[in-house]
Amino acid sequence: MARLALILLLVAGCTSVPTAQPSGSGSHTPKATVSSSCSNFNRHQYEVCFAYVVNDTLLARVPWYKSGRSPDLGPAVKTRLESRFYGAARSMLEEQTRTWPQQVEVSPPKISIVGKVHVTGNLSTATIHTVETWLVRTQSGRVLFSQNSVHNTITLDRVPTQLCAFGHCLHKWVVVKID
Repeated sequence: MARLALILLLVAGCTSVPTAQPSGSGSHTPKATVSSSCSNFNRHQYEVCFAYVVNDTLLARVPWYKSGRSPDLGPAVKTRLESRFYGAARSMLEEQTRTWPQQVEVSPPKISIVGKVHVTGNLSTATIHTVETWLVRTQSGRVLFSQNSVHNTITLDRVPTQLCAFGHCLHKWVVVKID
């Protein structure tokens, strides 16, 4: 199972795909690279990296940016956001998008996880450092959100999920703070 997770992480994060360029290059493939710390199984670093890049960013934050204000898709997208971003991180994203129009264009983000992935001794909290490039525009081209190689410190908490069997529950990593 751990090998499968690593393979998925490498495919999602380290493939040689075109890099998303904020200038509107037309590429629709997100680009992510990960630090060598992400391949560590003993301290769950691979889970943290995969959770942030795939589950939290590509499957929750990007859809929130694109469709969070849509009457049709908004409720489902908000539920997904609420399941992956807690506390200050979710409040920040909700406030950031509060005045955005229903329809926006989101260029695929470029995310690099750099340096050491720190996981606390009790496996409850993790910290990663990222370099991120984002571009969100209105359909008329007005920039709503832009980052170009911005360094972030991401704090994630490990929380139990609803998936429990034989006295054990699966866990997931959720974003609680973005600095």
